[in-house]
Amino acid sequence: MTTESGTDEHVAPLVEQLLHEVDALTDELTAEIMGDENSRRESALLGHDRLRESVRDNLLTLLTTLQGCPTTLDAPRAAGRLKAERGIPLAALLHEYRMAGRFVWDRLLALVTDEQSATRLLTLASDIWGAIDDYSRAAAEAYRTTVEVQTRRDATARTVILASLLDGRVSTGAAAWEIARVLKLDCHGPFLVVCAETGEGKRMEPLPGVENRLRVAGIGSEWISQIGTVVGLLALPTEQAIEAAAGEFADVALSRVGISRPFTSPVNAATAWREAQLAVQCLPPGTKGTHFYGSSPVTLLAAASPDTAAEVARTVFGELFALPEAEQVTLLDTLHTWFTSCGSTKRAAERLHCHRNTVLYRLNRIAELTGRHTTGAESSAELYIALQAVRLSSRITTG
Repeated sequence: MTTESGTDEHVAPLVEQLLHEVDALTDELTAEIMGDENSRRESALLGHDRLRESVRDNLLTLLTTLQGCPTTLDAPRAAGRLKAERGIPLAALLHEYRMAGRFVWDRLLALVTDEQSATRLLTLASDIWGAIDDYSRAAAEAYRTTVEVQTRRDATARTVILASLLDGRVSTGAAAWEIARVLKLDCHGPFLVVCAETGEGKRMEPLPGVENRLRVAGIGSEWISQIGTVVGLLALPTEQAIEAAAGEFADVALSRVGISRPFTSPVNAATAWREAQLAVQCLPPGTKGTHFYGSSPVTLLAAASPDTAAEVARTVFGELFALPEAEQVTLLDTLHTWFTSCGSTKRAAERLHCHRNTVLYRLNRIAELTGRHTTGAESSAELYIALQAVRLSSRITTG
């Protein structure tokens, strides 16, 4: 026979007695949780009073459910949110629900005085563990939702403070170091700013997996997305780690990547960001790879003043630009190969897969069109600077 609420008449008084003793039971279960070796550290993070309040709410809900009365999942959801906010692992939360299930079952068994009640109590076991499963599931869902919200909020906050550092709004060293500390980038090694091109409106990840690779190498980093780029602030443990960082970028880069000069204080991050942006422009459009700011002074000059560089290119290559595009490409590629071969006609011919005389013919043809010979120091310098201007422009010719 069952009571009006749905609980067996032999069991209902036992549940009712536990409800009357809920405060004492709360103290007992709270003490057990705080003394359990799997929960002790996490419980300390929450504190006795806050833990006790959560335990009481969940005990009341469980016992009321066992009476057959309607309840809600508010208590377990609140527990899940609370543990997530305090940084307590989800595993510890679920372990405490299992402890609570055993605790209630043991207390019910202790109240049994006759064989018939003991037999009837067995039917309540499935109700207890079914409720514990429901509470654990609700608590876990609330926990994960809270963590997701916190993660988004934290990511937004980190983005804002990193942006303030990069755009120069932080003007004092103390404030800059505090931001570095919050971002966990306050090690004593040098800093770098990295700018990787994504292209406006594109969703390409220009440096896939690089944050984890840097972490493995002992290099901390924080990243934000800007228009057309992804920007990172790196904190290196030593100066020797600069080479390791550059190697990681070179391995994974899917676009142009600019790297600033190393600097010793985060207050200089704004200047470094401008350097990294300019370093990106030191690579030809449409290519992929890395470039350190200042590693190629001539290229830097061309990238820093694109209008002037374009004027130099038109001045030097004016007649050459009047040729058909295929011929332009051939001549400029030959000139580039000759320069990268350290002025060796033989080596340039090998790289271009043509005869040495073909290279000489093309160089002479360039001399005819530009009035500048590769054998003269000033003429050669003008040809090289103009060539870099062309290579860094978005077009091969101006025609």
